[in-house]
Amino acid sequence: MIKRLLVVESPGKIKKLSQILGSDWKVLASCGHIRELSNEGDDSLGFIMDGSNVRCNYVPRDQRAKETIQKLKSAVRQVDEVVLATDPDREGETIAWHLKETLGLKEPKRVIYTEITASAVQSAIANPRKLDQI
Repeated sequence: MIKRLLVVESPGKIKKLSQILGSDWKVLASCGHIRELSNEGDDSLGFIMDGSNVRCNYVPRDQRAKETIQKLKSAVRQVDEVVLATDPDREGETIAWHLKETLGLKEPKRVIYTEITASAVQSAIANPRKLDQI
């Protein structure tokens, strides 16, 4: 039974990562950004100002993103642990945050590797961190 889910950005990485991680893992891709600000809110900018608070309204980017979100939500329900392995840059961190929010993940593990080799991926999995929200 698959117990862990690794979410990456690129579907081109799935096969190699699946081979490295083995049968206890399912590897899926977000295909980049899955949502964006809506055209609602103040001046149709996707957010509402309430005093000093800002409330953002996000929507799926397109039909493919809607389908990806549903596929990921279904996978999350079938595993014990979710690990986010989006790219190691600010954009990747943002995509990981959107995944956390959209999929309802409480404290997802975030891993970083700069090459898809067994040693780099296994080291990253062994040393997860929290999302960087600063």
